[in-house]
Amino acid sequence: MKGGPRMKKLVVIVLMVGAGFYFMRRSAMCSYASTLWSQVKTETKNVVPTRFEISRARHEIANLDDDIGGMIRPIAEYKATIASLKKEIDRSETALGVHKAVLLSMTKDLEGSPTVLVYAGEEYSADRVRAKLAKDFKSFRRLEANLQSRRKLLEAKEKSLKATQEQLAKVIAKKREYEVRLAQLEADEETLRIARIGSKIQIDDSRTTQIEAALSDIEHRHDVERAEVELKTSDLANDVIPVGERRSGAVDVNAIRDYLEGRTPSGEGQQKNGEGRVARGEK
Repeated sequence: MKGGPRMKKLVVIVLMVGAGFYFMRRSAMCSYASTLWSQVKTETKNVVPTRFEISRARHEIANLDDDIGGMIRPIAEYKATIASLKKEIDRSETALGVHKAVLLSMTKDLEGSPTVLVYAGEEYSADRVRAKLAKDFKSFRRLEANLQSRRKLLEAKEKSLKATQEQLAKVIAKKREYEVRLAQLEADEETLRIARIGSKIQIDDSRTTQIEAALSDIEHRHDVERAEVELKTSDLANDVIPVGERRSGAVDVNAIRDYLEGRTPSGEGQQKNGEGRVARGEK
């Protein structure tokens, strides 16, 4: 039994240490998960094409029209309510003015402490008129208080309407600003797209090589066909002179006999010289 309190204290310490480790591990796991999720979001955003992000921004800007429409309707209803309240206040002010004039007339009639008062040809005791004056004055004060409350309500509504209209104007201005910025970004994206066409990083070299080879082959085939047409239709193809087909002269039997007998004809040198001149075209 003596070890009971110590055992309890030890159990409490162990539980506290275990709870500490548990919360530390849990917080570390939450930190890892949060960091991983942040990294995944960043990498995913970097993978999404810019043109898709531009389309998404255009869609969100278009949705602002719904937000603006949702703000315009309550503002219009609020303005109608304020206009109706103003009319009620105007009518109350007019009625209160008439009521006030009647009360002032009754107070003047009661000056001098008369005993009888005549209205529309009928006599009324002064006491009855005083009682009516007191009753109508209380009603006047209630109407006056109600009118004052309505004026304060109108003032509050007008302030709220002004704030809402300012908020609406800000949203509309922001929408126009976003539209201008988006148009600029679209122009920049188009410029970058054109620039990427000439970039070796983005261009497909194999495709351009195939196109270049195809165009060169077409140009070569055109050159060959053009040369064939020129050869078939030129004057050189039609003006054929059989220069190589010379007719051989008559057989000189005496020259053959002289050669075989070892004799040299006296006119052989002259004949050779003559043949040389003929070959050169000389006379």
